[in-house]
Amino acid sequence: MSDNSDTMKRVPIVHKDDRTLELANVLDMHMREWLAALRIKTEVTKSDRWNNQRSPHALMVDCIHIVGRHTKNKLCTQSMISKITKELWGMSTHPRANIWKKQFTSIIEGVLNEFHFKSWLESQDENVEN
Repeated sequence: MSDNSDTMKRVPIVHKDDRTLELANVLDMHMREWLAALRIKTEVTKSDRWNNQRSPHALMVDCIHIVGRHTKNKLCTQSMISKITKELWGMSTHPRANIWKKQFTSIIEGVLNEFHFKSWLESQDENVEN
């Protein structure tokens, strides 16, 4: 087994207390998509421009929503995520990426490109048209 394969198999174990992996599974997201969301969250929180507009958990939910919308996952709507988080955790977390995402477009775009997703800005243009 390759090192990458071993690492990928350990990701769920390492993040077992991170309930957002559970959310991603319910939303039928691939591990790669969840990892992209995690990377966006990590890069945003490391930025000097980040001033904790959202809690770490809520930020990760926002990032899952961004990646889900970008990959055209029909389950990743704000209302569906809000409903599912209520069912999973007893408390609803509503995605509110609009509060912070414009300040971090370059980070979002960079991560999505790194994960070989098509341009986030292109998908945003398509969403506006729909």
